[in-house]
Amino acid sequence: MADASAPMQNADKEKPTNIEIEDPEEKQRREWRWNDWDSISNNIEHVLETHRFHVIVIVFVVLDVVIVTLQLLIDHDIIKVDHHKKEHIEHGLHATSIAILALFVVELMVKLAIFKLQFFKKYFEVFDGIVVIISFVLDVIPTSDSTAAAELVILARLWRVARIINGIILSITTAKEEEIGKLKKLNQKLEEDNTRLRGELEAINKKLEALTCDD
Repeated sequence: MADASAPMQNADKEKPTNIEIEDPEEKQRREWRWNDWDSISNNIEHVLETHRFHVIVIVFVVLDVVIVTLQLLIDHDIIKVDHHKKEHIEHGLHATSIAILALFVVELMVKLAIFKLQFFKKYFEVFDGIVVIISFVLDVIPTSDSTAAAELVILARLWRVARIINGIILSITTAKEEEIGKLKKLNQKLEEDNTRLRGELEAINKKLEALTCDD
């Protein structure tokens, strides 16, 4: 019987198990990828909220408003341009405006990728994104009434300027409040350290007095 059971025991031992052992290096690489993405997204989020970035966006928005205004003035012959050069100038201005709007669309896509669903909880950001998309569509798709479209585009750009300036003011206020909060915490910690050190000093003085009395 012992000889008959031996092959069965060996067969059980030779049966492959379904337990998959994960390669530690692969697991570590995957963790690194996630950590790298978290680090990158945090850095991008920090850049998007800096004053310098807001100022750069305002510069591009104002430049776009100037370009659209020039297009209107040239189109209505308020600014006189040579007939042969007019088409090239208008084309150049239009292409520049689309390029700037493309940057704003990229900015919008990056914000959606970084903030995900949190983006839609920021109503001003959502409205700002709608303004960007409408402006881009109006610039790319030709309309029958170019003057009305251009005026709408200018209003949309001015909204963006007002929106971003408001954002800068709010971010400066928030930064100041955070700085004040940090200073208050530091002051509280220093007071606690001061109280602790005074207690230690009093304890040392008592010990010295006790030693003096013993002498």
